[in-house]
Amino acid sequence: MSDNKVCYICGTIYGLHKHHIFGGSNRKKSDKDGCWCYLCGHHHNLSNEGVHFNRSADLKLKRICENAWITSYNKTEEDFIREYGRNYL
Repeated sequence: MSDNKVCYICGTIYGLHKHHIFGGSNRKKSDKDGCWCYLCGHHHNLSNEGVHFNRSADLKLKRICENAWITSYNKTEEDFIREYGRNYL
């Protein structure tokens, strides 16, 4: 999604973590397909606002990334489901 070294949510340049948007069994695919972004610790996993604890924030990133994946790879929602196992849109 973005390889800019700033938090994708707040723009800070401090305390950045690499967040795989589709983790677990899809972590390697996320890495390969560019489905990751930098997040500060606060927005990653060090607060209740972090995507690991805030379902709404997590789903928002997943939706943005799924749309970007479809556009970047000229694919469909069905292609995404085949690759990542579900649809977030």
